[in-house]
Amino acid sequence: MSRDLLAEAWRNIRAHWLRVLLTGSGIAWGIALFVALTAAGSGLREHYRVKMEAIGRNVVYGFPGSVVKPGGASRYARPIQLKVDDPPRLPASPLIEGAEPEIWLGPRVLKGGGHIKVAWSYGVGAEAGRIRNFQVASGRFVTPADVAERRRVLVIGATVAERLFGRRPAVGQAVRVDGMPFRVVGVSAVKGEQMINMGPDDDEQVLMPISTAQTLFSGSTRIDHFLYEPRTRADGPASIARARSILSTHHWFRADDSEAVSFFHIADAIKLTESIGVALQIFLVACGLLTLLAGGIGVMNIMLVAVAERTRELGLRKALGATHRDLFAQLLCETVLVTLAAGTAGVALGAALIAVMSVLRNSTERARFLSPDVRFSPELALLAFAVLVAVGIAAGIVPARRAARLDPAVALRDE
Repeated sequence: MSRDLLAEAWRNIRAHWLRVLLTGSGIAWGIALFVALTAAGSGLREHYRVKMEAIGRNVVYGFPGSVVKPGGASRYARPIQLKVDDPPRLPASPLIEGAEPEIWLGPRVLKGGGHIKVAWSYGVGAEAGRIRNFQVASGRFVTPADVAERRRVLVIGATVAERLFGRRPAVGQAVRVDGMPFRVVGVSAVKGEQMINMGPDDDEQVLMPISTAQTLFSGSTRIDHFLYEPRTRADGPASIARARSILSTHHWFRADDSEAVSFFHIADAIKLTESIGVALQIFLVACGLLTLLAGGIGVMNIMLVAVAERTRELGLRKALGATHRDLFAQLLCETVLVTLAAGTAGVALGAALIAVMSVLRNSTERARFLSPDVRFSPELALLAFAVLVAVGIAAGIVPARRAARLDPAVALRDE
């Protein structure tokens, strides 16, 4: 019985192949858009989260400001001058795991490997690499012993290493910074462009122990900023309040004075991006679902037209003994076959669209920075296919019921 039903449905589909093709193309395009757009939305959220975390997965930056007396003018504000011994006080709070000072040395002339490059330089502490997600590809990062002994060692960015030494290993090489001798102990992993950074990208930076930077370049215990890592991202706001309170006791300002010391928490930027990403993903999924719904409406209309065109045929079958159930099953079977075929083509088309997006993304470095890595998800495709089948069956019920309720006498008189 089921074999005859399928054979009859297939004959009717072949007889009206153009109509079926037009209907199926709309369904296929709908499911393709649903698969591709939903995958793009998911990839977009992950892409921007990873790019923003390049500066540090949970880093908080603190910057000194100024204190203005109540009712006083801003030109009489007292500047807050943070010292190198201020950040080590912060881990006394259980909300803060580690803190390090940093000094910005500006662009410095590096000579090494027979080449010269101007690179942005910083004085950092031993924990700065972990806190700011500065990944070392070869060698090591600055150690506590480097800081304690004021060693003349450098951790250089991947671009700096390539400019000075080309393909040769940079670790262990001698480099002069403004004429002063240093030794390279580490080279960063390639990060490429970063969405957020305090200065140039990590690939363009040169890092040295903060004690060495103070001794050779700044000549002062003042720092430009500091950074620390809260215990968890949820502890970020509380840790900022606690850090400001600790610093207020040493620099004589109110603990609630946000102008005295300002903070930037990467989690706040990630949260904003996540909100935008969720809204965008909802929009893309809604677009895909509306396209599927439009395809389902097209299926229903086409099948209603098919019932109208085949009124005499259906009436004859009913006069020869076909039951309501037989006609209902026949029309519904045709709808399901069209839906399944179009759904399979749509999933394949969606996978092809994702492959095209991947090729375009890998075409240039700029495209890799701006575009997400969109991946085909079998689970998502299966979900879309299930939704499509449900929409197709729902769309075919009305025409099938209309065909089943035909009056044979009226149908046979139809011209």
